[in-house]
Amino acid sequence: MGIGMGFAVAAAVESGKPVLAVEGDSAFGFSGMEVETICRYNLPVCIVVFNNNGIYKGTDVNPTGGSDPSPMVFVPDSRYDKMMEAFGGAGVNVTTPDELYRAVSAAMDSGRPTLINAVIDPNAGSESGNIGSLNPTSAVRKGPKT
Repeated sequence: MGIGMGFAVAAAVESGKPVLAVEGDSAFGFSGMEVETICRYNLPVCIVVFNNNGIYKGTDVNPTGGSDPSPMVFVPDSRYDKMMEAFGGAGVNVTTPDELYRAVSAAMDSGRPTLINAVIDPNAGSESGNIGSLNPTSAVRKGPKT
């Protein structure tokens, strides 16, 4: 999680060619400030952030029932593209597959540091949000049986 920005910087420096980095909004949150590095060195990196307003589906409610938002929910309608603009790169906000296609094509052709904030429906997709279900269960129990 979150290593894509460092990999994108390395790929651009090493290859000298345009790089496309695809991130979720959660992964981008771990190392998104690398947009400053990308802009400082004017690297040909296009970052697409799939923004569904949070971790997994971004629709969770606070499990304690309190008024604070769930830790799985981010600030609604965040504009990650504005971060790239703040450092001198190009920022684009898209809401349809056609807009995304056009924005990625233009960014890759331009060779400029670009971040595309791709707004997606938090309720779309099939991610379970239960990655623990992929872990094998041990047949050995710890502690006394109850």
